[in-house]
Amino acid sequence: MDLQTLLTREALKDLKARFCLALDYKDWDTYAALFTQDGTIDVDGAVNTRGEAPEAQTCIRGRSAIRATIPEILAQAETVHQIHSPILDVLSPTQATGIWAMEDIVRTPDFLLEGRGHYRETYAIEDGKWRIASLHLTRIWLQMRPFQDALPRA
Repeated sequence: MDLQTLLTREALKDLKARFCLALDYKDWDTYAALFTQDGTIDVDGAVNTRGEAPEAQTCIRGRSAIRATIPEILAQAETVHQIHSPILDVLSPTQATGIWAMEDIVRTPDFLLEGRGHYRETYAIEDGKWRIASLHLTRIWLQMRPFQDALPRA
């Protein structure tokens, strides 16, 4: 592996760490800026069957749509995202792909969601920076329950 590939891999790791931080702290301007202008977010609405989603949600297309939609979806939510074990492939000096193992916890006044799965992403250089060109969240384990049922019993 050459030095440029190693530097690219480190830049992609930094990009994904910033993604989680901005998401969990609801720093929506920073979050949206991590995507290309035409970037996409596609989140499976249910547990998948190793890549074949039984219930896909609508894909969000474009940085401005991401900036407008994600804060609306998560307005009532507190989130915690953990990522690890990246599989990063540098395809060219301006394109790469990645798969990240992930765990997310989403708590709203109505429900608690705990999920495990993968972010499947493509990356591109735009304005001299690595950005997320596409993000597809697939879950292989998902537990949702009413928030009150998730509280510890006294």
